[in-house]
Amino acid sequence: MKKLLLQAAAAAMFVSAAGAAWADDIEGVIERVDVSERTLMVQGITFHTIASTDYDDGLKRFEDLREGQRVEVDFTYRDGRHFATEIELDD
Repeated sequence: MKKLLLQAAAAAMFVSAAGAAWADDIEGVIERVDVSERTLMVQGITFHTIASTDYDDGLKRFEDLREGQRVEVDFTYRDGRHFATEIELDD
């Protein structure tokens, strides 16, 4: 019985960790901007912008993003997608 409870607890921890979101940041050149999807690609990763995405250091809105700009993107990863929480020009 004790072994079964330990296995159940381990399985519950694994399931809850698998659905968790994590945050990070990345720097690089914008390779692509998709206006219709409101996404940008940096280092081969597609980042989705959302209403709460913050723009800094000369960027005020999504429409200010241009291919070739060097940026830093703070993001969360959840549900198999990268969501930009902050995008700023990288000096």
